Amino acid sequence: MPSRSTAARRTAIFLPRVSEMRILREVLLLLALYAGVGLAVYGVWRLWPASKTHSLAQDETSLMHRTEGKLRELLRREVIADANDEAAVKAGLRKVQDRLSPALGALSYPIESYLIDSSTVNAVCLPGNIILVYSGLLRRLESPEELAAILAHEIAHAIHRDPMQVLKRELGLAALFAMVGGGRGDGVTGRLMHRLVSSGFSRQQELAADEEALRVLAASDIDPKALADALRRIRGDKDEDPAVLQYISTHPGFDERVQLSEQASANWPGKPRPIDLDWKQFRAQFRVLR
Repeated sequence: MPSRSTAARRTAIFLPRVSEMRILREVLLLLALYAGVGLAVYGVWRLWPASKTHSLAQDETSLMHRTEGKLRELLRREVIADANDEAAVKAGLRKVQDRLSPALGALSYPIESYLIDSSTVNAVCLPGNIILVYSGLLRRLESPEELAAILAHEIAHAIHRDPMQVLKRELGLAALFAMVGGGRGDGVTGRLMHRLVSSGFSRQQELAADEEALRVLAASDIDPKALADALRRIRGDKDEDPAVLQYISTHPGFDERVQLSEQASANWPGKPRPIDLDWKQFRAQFRVLR
């Protein structure tokens, strides 16, 4: 018969093993529980009607469209108040835009382009297919074809719905809808425009917009090289100009974009057809350019 001390040692040795076994059983039970939950979720997902998933995607698309439509209404009020309203300016811009229109296809909203008297060197695509071109940028261009290239690039952002994607990424769709759902500006559009311009588009979005713009230019009988010419004139010899640096910072991949335009021109089999617009007279309409 073993001594009491020997039995005590055996008990001391056995008790931790019992504890370890209990813990092991609990872990196994938890793993089994998690596995069961996982299988249940997977089963529900497999059995969930595809129409329900499709419906959720449709709901988000519908909400995006409604939010963009409300933003378009709010933005137009502010933009129209600031835009150059001289008849010759609007007619000239319309002539350039009309040259591109046949190549655009179906759009969620009509393209509306506005020219703003400002030293800012930029062009911006806003939600709702509203495009702003600043006379500071126009001052650097030398032909209506170069303006067409800038417009084509911004229109491509509209086609890809990049402005809404940026705002959705920055703010979230629900928050964005709540901000504009009241139907009043109250400074909301200004904050959204600032967020959009300061955030800018990604390098991939810029290159994708260029590819679409080059297609539109070629289909409109405009040499795709017009985009490279416009970009070079914007940059000019003053890389230290803050206005130019701002444009380049919001339009990344500058050199790559120029190269893409030149390659498209070299492979283009078409023949350019000039846009019938007196460029000097058109530019003279802007106060900043006089």
